[in-house]
Amino acid sequence: MPKVTHVTYNQGLPSKHLHLGNLVHDFQKPDTLEPYIEKSYTDIAEAPPAWAESRPLENFALTLGEDDEADDSEEEEGPRYRVAAAAKSVKLDIKDPVKFFNEVTLKSEDAKKWLASHLSAAEDLQPKPKPQIWMLTGLILMTHATWTRLSSKQKFTPGLPAPFDPTGVTAIRRSSVSEHVKPVFGYEENEDNKLVPGGAVIHETGKYPGTRGWAAQWELVDAHVLPADKGKGGNNELALHVPGQGAKIAAVDLKAGEYATNGDEGAVDDEEYWEKFLDVVEEYE
Repeated sequence: MPKVTHVTYNQGLPSKHLHLGNLVHDFQKPDTLEPYIEKSYTDIAEAPPAWAESRPLENFALTLGEDDEADDSEEEEGPRYRVAAAAKSVKLDIKDPVKFFNEVTLKSEDAKKWLASHLSAAEDLQPKPKPQIWMLTGLILMTHATWTRLSSKQKFTPGLPAPFDPTGVTAIRRSSVSEHVKPVFGYEENEDNKLVPGGAVIHETGKYPGTRGWAAQWELVDAHVLPADKGKGGNNELALHVPGQGAKIAAVDLKAGEYATNGDEGAVDDEEYWEKFLDVVEEYE
């Protein structure tokens, strides 16, 4: 089975500011906590830059996750899953994430400023655990996706394509444009269960208009903080500003292959901490 490298999103993510190379603290909610928005590839209708690749996915269905709403009477239909499907999808990837981080991110004054200010804030607010930083290195976008909750005895793996042939994918997409279910933002209950070729049973379905991100690949940015006099003058070293502490630098690197997963919690849920954190970031910037 292929390795799962993408986090999935049950309602999709608005794609307007979802760009390869973005830096975030919370990959579960990547539009929060003042992310860094990379702007070197913003229009996916154009040919990708040399560092990126774009692959169209026709009639594609993606497994979003397992669903725990089934009761005992429905066990014979198999486990329940959430699936998104669309006629037009695209898979975007950074070809060499480490090279991109070193040659694009660390050559951007805006990106370095974001990293330095956020790492400085993390140092200033110790002994609180330092927040992680993730870079967006892969993305699956779907246009006018159909969201479906279904039962099946087949094996579904969140983050990988759903195990349907083209006929099955088409059946899922068409399930949201019946007299029972109209295209809506979100989903509505389907009054009549519908069979999908292959034996799957649809329980709920609906439409998400527009283009949204349904899966994203996040790789960890590692930051090693040390006294400034211990630095080696590398291009990956950022000067930090932490009042009351000696001069420090952060050596930053992308931990290639260390991916966020659906089982990870994302950023710590501590509103007071993040309010202080962002206040300190603003002071440093």
